[in-house]
Amino acid sequence: MQLLLNYTLGYKIFDSCAYPLTGQRAAVAVLNGISEEESPTCSGASPLLAVIGESGSAQSIVVSRILQPFRIPMISYFSSCACFTDRRSYPTFFRVIPNDDYQVKAIAQLLVRFNWTWVGVIRGDHEYGRFALQGLLRELRGTKVCVAYQEMIPLLYDRQKALEIMQVMKNSLAKVVVVFSAEGEMTPFLRDYMIQNITGIQWVASEAWVTASVFTGSEYYPYLGGTIGFGIRRGHISRLSDYLMTVRPENYSDNPLVEELWEALYGCSPHLPSASQLPLCTGQEELLVQHSAYMNTSSPRVAYNVYKAVYAVAYSLHNLLLCQPGVGPFENNSCAQTNNVLPWQLQHYIEEVKFKMAGEVVNFDLKGDSVPYYDIINWQRGTSGNIEFVNVGLFDGTKPAGEELVIYEDKITWAGHQREASCSHCVLTFIRHQLLKICRLRWRCQCLYVAPAALQGPGKLSVVGSLSAALTVYHVIVAKLVIRQIQ
Repeated sequence: MQLLLNYTLGYKIFDSCAYPLTGQRAAVAVLNGISEEESPTCSGASPLLAVIGESGSAQSIVVSRILQPFRIPMISYFSSCACFTDRRSYPTFFRVIPNDDYQVKAIAQLLVRFNWTWVGVIRGDHEYGRFALQGLLRELRGTKVCVAYQEMIPLLYDRQKALEIMQVMKNSLAKVVVVFSAEGEMTPFLRDYMIQNITGIQWVASEAWVTASVFTGSEYYPYLGGTIGFGIRRGHISRLSDYLMTVRPENYSDNPLVEELWEALYGCSPHLPSASQLPLCTGQEELLVQHSAYMNTSSPRVAYNVYKAVYAVAYSLHNLLLCQPGVGPFENNSCAQTNNVLPWQLQHYIEEVKFKMAGEVVNFDLKGDSVPYYDIINWQRGTSGNIEFVNVGLFDGTKPAGEELVIYEDKITWAGHQREASCSHCVLTFIRHQLLKICRLRWRCQCLYVAPAALQGPGKLSVVGSLSAALTVYHVIVAKLVIRQIQ
């Protein structure tokens, strides 16, 4: 089928710099017309029909609220916060990335699968992190998994706070750490983590950073090797590599993003004067081997989501244009005017769109969510020493309960380059489970959050120490018990 015959989709790209305020400025600018020029009043109605974006959930919350009064639909390619399922708050929001409710369900099943019963959780300071943590705690109810600690990386990175979090990680007996955070927040945190020379942590990464190429350098492997997490589905974008070869300053002379790209790739500016104050270059430079991260189109994930979102708009607009007067979906069975399509009319068709892309069905449910599917990603050492993202399973949320998770354990490399999963202190786990059974029977406890003082000192956990703690635990005040009231 040939889409939008004799029609061309126009677009304008804005960079929010992963910052809500910048995203807000871009949304207001595009509503005021095609240019970004500031004006005290709007010059007229914008031709905008839909928005592809935002990436982060915090930015999408801001942009969605700005677009709502104009009933302009937006399709996000990377905002997974469960908060967006509230159609009263986000009536024009859609996404081609699974809702985080499925991700936390997948992570909970992973923790149970490998008997990781004593884990730490770190999250970012935003709605994505907050809702993900709440969802994980909800999914862990009734399981043997307990959360040893919950820590938060500040939105504006604070090194002192980060070091405090790392101290908690060092002191804790929980050696499995689940992280709900964005790539931008994790970058400075992991740099300080490496400086502190902390090892032995089995990281469980959320989809927001599990495929971040910035962490693939060989220097990261001793600290992050073995990381496992759930990544958005990868796909194939036809002719993308050929197109990227044409993205040059001479072909896009008025595009500031291309100028930024050239500055990042070559350390020079194709135009003068330049705000970056970099030396001048010709704009004819050849792509080199070190630019492989830019040119690697073998398994796009986030880009593939953008691809699906664009096609969702194209198919919806195509279906709108096929409408026959008298059998249309609007008042008096009317159709949209092809020369004056309104955003809310396009949204009607987005709600009903359904198409296939590389064998994958793309559509939206009543809450604007798409098919819940994840690849399970494991960070392994490549032949050059760099970290490679290896598929070791999948999570299919459309399967019956208990059948969603498929893991190929023999393919996994764990933290410390081990071939077997960490037991997260098996001796302590066994003792704590026995005590927890008694506690649950007698006091309806959920988790023993603080271990006895005998187990929290420096050095390795010994069998003698464990038995001693087991004998004396009844005489130790255990803090932070979550107790259900007996009706």
